Amino acid sequence: MQKGSIVRVKNCWLLRYYEPVLENGKVVKKQKTKKLDLSAAKSNSEKDLRAAAEAAAALILAPINAQTARPETRQDLKTFLQHVYLPAVKEDLRASTYKSYSDSWTILEPHLDGLELRKVETTDIERILKSAAKEKARAHTTHRNLKNFLRGAFTLAIRRNLVERNPAELAKIPEGLPARPKPKYSLEEIQKMIAVLPEPARTIVIVAGLTGLRKQEIKGLRWEDFRGDELHVERAVWGRHINKPKTKASAAPVPVLPIVRKALEEHRKRTPDMGFVFAGGTGRPLIVENVLRREMRPVLDKHKIAWKGWHAFRRGLGTNLNALGTDSKTIQGILRHSQLSTTMEIYVQPVAKESHSAMKKLERALKAVKVKRGAVSA
Repeated sequence: MQKGSIVRVKNCWLLRYYEPVLENGKVVKKQKTKKLDLSAAKSNSEKDLRAAAEAAAALILAPINAQTARPETRQDLKTFLQHVYLPAVKEDLRASTYKSYSDSWTILEPHLDGLELRKVETTDIERILKSAAKEKARAHTTHRNLKNFLRGAFTLAIRRNLVERNPAELAKIPEGLPARPKPKYSLEEIQKMIAVLPEPARTIVIVAGLTGLRKQEIKGLRWEDFRGDELHVERAVWGRHINKPKTKASAAPVPVLPIVRKALEEHRKRTPDMGFVFAGGTGRPLIVENVLRREMRPVLDKHKIAWKGWHAFRRGLGTNLNALGTDSKTIQGILRHSQLSTTMEIYVQPVAKESHSAMKKLERALKAVKVKRGAVSA
């Protein structure tokens, strides 16, 4: 049974004791020092002050001596995030999500020292976020992601009965750099790519630009998912991981335009009629990042066509459909967003006076490409 050591430093009474805590996943004894509450002292006499100090110390030591306070509840926030929360994320969530959370952990780690999990307050969360914001200028969305990371960690701690409330829930997010306009491809840029790219890059661009599928979803397409006038999204590939679609809304059929259907039918003649639509030499999903580096970028650079990233095809589709007069709910369905706000705030970006003539121009250009290269037309 631990009694601790009560010492007086001028007018301050302190308790020094050892408490079992989790450190790097193991239970160790750490020395603690706490200021004692002497409000119960009957007078300022040495005797009464010591009696009040001993009573306050007994309250602190009682759960430790009774072994009713588990070491997990006394671990520091840094240990919990690294050795409990991140492993849980890795086990339960997608590999891409784990990578994103690991990035948040890297930013937050230097600002977490000395915080005990069960004693973290909303003010502590705000101090952590402000400290991270001062370290480096980052986008406001990054600060929001950091808060969400901490909020998710305390949600897990609540489920495991380690804390009773979530101090990150009401924490204010520091102002960050304003979000820059997200790049997107216009119909003209997609036309230019289709005209100069070799296969299979050309077909990949047609699928990306005219279906709105994410890069991971394109990599995960199998021939059985291609059903004439629809593509069914059944899986997404991230690195070597084959996952389910990002959300329930993502697992929805996507309409296939004649342009896309013909491109896929031609591509099918060049590849085995089974397995992944875009497959590598081993039959596994094609590493499109390698295709970009080895085959696409040299051609695009030669023809002075800017590369804006894979997601710019998806944003471009939303914007182009909006410019052609498509209603927002229909665009939401094509892009398979759970929330309409996501579609309107991020993917539908106003452009200068595009009209139906732009789509007709695309059709004419693709027909011309077919004449010259035997490729797909509308």
